[in-house]
Amino acid sequence: MMNKRGFTILELLISILLISIVLLLLLRVMMSLETINHDTSYASDDEIRRTEIIKNVEESFLDSSLNGLRIDSLNDKTVLTFLMDEEQTLEIYQDHLVFQEEVYSLESKNATYSSCAEYKYFDLDEDYYFITITIPVLIDGVNTTSRDDLIFSYLGLKNEFTSYPDDTTC
Repeated sequence: MMNKRGFTILELLISILLISIVLLLLLRVMMSLETINHDTSYASDDEIRRTEIIKNVEESFLDSSLNGLRIDSLNDKTVLTFLMDEEQTLEIYQDHLVFQEEVYSLESKNATYSSCAEYKYFDLDEDYYFITITIPVLIDGVNTTSRDDLIFSYLGLKNEFTSYPDDTTC
């Protein structure tokens, strides 16, 4: 004789629960892949622009002997004033940067600059100091990885004109 017994409600609920867990895990994996794809496409689109602005700013530091920094946060922008032989400014807007009258825009539509520039001063010894300035790049309003950020660095020799504010972070 054949048993014609069907599924019990408990077996059906357990089956639905297991299928839901598997689907939830698949959804999470697909969402991570989409984020990775976003980051990769942004990185390749704007890598040249990031390299160009970093090169220009750091060359300017070396050419004119950076002696200090002033950071001013205004309504729509942050202004970094580099105290050198001649003051130079880097203006940070959400969609572009301006340095030495040249505009550096991002190519990716979903990428923006953060107005929160982070600055760190390291006193190496009595003669030398090291600074880093980081401008985070946001993708869809979030800083998902620091590899896309603009990071400027300078190793300097202290003198009577050296003037830097305390470290800043937002």
